[in-house]
Amino acid sequence: MVNSLPQALTASMIAYEDDFLLIIDKPAGMLVHPTVSQWDGTLYDLVKDYYAAKGIKADIHPVSRLDKNTSGLVIFAKEPIIQFWLSQQEIVKEYLAIAQGHITEPYGIITAPIARKEGSIIERCVDYERGKEAKTAYAVLGYYGGNTLIKLQLFTGRTHQIRVHMAHLGHPLVDDNLYGTPGPQSRHALHAYRLAFKHPVGDFWLEITRILPDDLRKILY
Repeated sequence: MVNSLPQALTASMIAYEDDFLLIIDKPAGMLVHPTVSQWDGTLYDLVKDYYAAKGIKADIHPVSRLDKNTSGLVIFAKEPIIQFWLSQQEIVKEYLAIAQGHITEPYGIITAPIARKEGSIIERCVDYERGKEAKTAYAVLGYYGGNTLIKLQLFTGRTHQIRVHMAHLGHPLVDDNLYGTPGPQSRHALHAYRLAFKHPVGDFWLEITRILPDDLRKILY
């Protein structure tokens, strides 16, 4: 199971902040923003409380999002125009993941189209007739027991894209109970570790990274 979630935004969770952006290292098990079924305890709530405690007069506009059980970097814009400017550029998004089995090809690009699975509101699948374009690049970083540590880059942003593509490759992510072995497992082994983009106000390249969290490193050793 995912460890107990933080009740407040901690300094260690803040990967970057200035007058325009806030980038958070989100723990697994936490939604980015409220939904119909969960109205509180989200990353949005923690950011809201953080602004109030610090006296920050800013908006909360998620620029990037992650699945509840994916950890890693999430961008919030502090003004609507910043959110818009970021939406107009291609943000480099890279992930670390642990996949089941040994992936023999050292690197590759998966271009299988993805659609919502018929009869499900959550699950996605590869569908060459109904699916939308999806592109994921991967590179093998090492083998650990019966698993493979990989680095991935997204070129499109389909729901569950990495999880669907790795399952399609025959190597679902460790502990992914939706696309791998069914059952009450811990969270899937996926972490958004790197973001890179041109700062929307300053004329400089911003690159933020966060290492694989402890719960996933334990799988490797």
